[in-house]
Amino acid sequence: MAENLISTKEALSLPDPIFIDLRSEDEFSEAHIPGAINIPILKNEERSEVGKIYRNKSIEEAKILGLHYASYKLEEIYRKVLGLKRKYDNIIIYCWRGGMRSRAFCNLLYTLGTKGVYQLIGGYKAYRKFVLDFMDNGIKKYKFIVLHGLTGVGKTIIINKLEGAKISTVNLEKLAQNSGSVFGDILFKGNPPSQKQFESLLFHKLYNTNNRLVVVESEGKRIGSISIPDLMVRLMEEGHHILIRTSLKNRIKNIHHEYVKEDLHIDDKLIKCINHLNKKLGNKNVDMLANKIHSKDYDFAIKYLINNYYDPLYKYSINKLDKFDLSIDYDNIDDAVISVKDFIVSHFPREI
Repeated sequence: MAENLISTKEALSLPDPIFIDLRSEDEFSEAHIPGAINIPILKNEERSEVGKIYRNKSIEEAKILGLHYASYKLEEIYRKVLGLKRKYDNIIIYCWRGGMRSRAFCNLLYTLGTKGVYQLIGGYKAYRKFVLDFMDNGIKKYKFIVLHGLTGVGKTIIINKLEGAKISTVNLEKLAQNSGSVFGDILFKGNPPSQKQFESLLFHKLYNTNNRLVVVESEGKRIGSISIPDLMVRLMEEGHHILIRTSLKNRIKNIHHEYVKEDLHIDDKLIKCINHLNKKLGNKNVDMLANKIHSKDYDFAIKYLINNYYDPLYKYSINKLDKFDLSIDYDNIDDAVISVKDFIVSHFPREI
């Protein structure tokens, strides 16, 4: 089996890989290698029962029960692996720490002559250590260009357009599934990732870029319930800073386009978010904004929130910087994208 063992670093460098996570549904849900497929050897309840036997009786009895639960799934899992082999050149199988679950199944596949299937040495635990080591050390090789600006200037739009122009970017809010504002949950579907999963997503985004220069949006330490790793926060602070400015009209337009979706329940969602501002704006003003949203006067509500909540809140963080490497005032956001790109090409030609 030695030839079928693979380290995390080797696995990540393989062409066209797919990871199979044999852990239980709950383990997978908490955190997993991005893009992995969950095919549990033991379901949640089965894993719990095996664990109880392991702790309270004996290792041998726990193994016997585990084999019993796994046996009736082997044919189905084997069929799934064969199906994946038709799509992927390399399959990497892992469990929590490269123990019985992945070792036993990989031995079975090896016996059956299945080629291009590897067992991840150390399992998810080793992968997690690789991610943390990267966040503590590997991330030092990157330089960050940080976009600043008041709410609605289009920082996220610019980042998306730069990525389309093959400039390396990281959309931290997208990875965290939260825009970090009062209305942060509206832009994204589903539950936000766990802290571990966010760090894995961030790791893969950076690890797979060939450029040392990365454009990000200015963020605090936290985005919703997620914390940006300390070293990345420091590297962003020490990076190059660009201030984006545009007219109030453009800002209202950008926010309207981003938040007012084709959604039958969008008004209820917006009003629910606004209700969180009772202490900041007062009940009377919150009720007034709710009425404006009910009457579809979104632009009035956006303008009011910009002037009375967002600008006073975010001007402070912008003013903390003594100077910016570049300030951009735009009317057409594509001109801002060109200005950022020109700045990068002229100042960092060897790092893109």
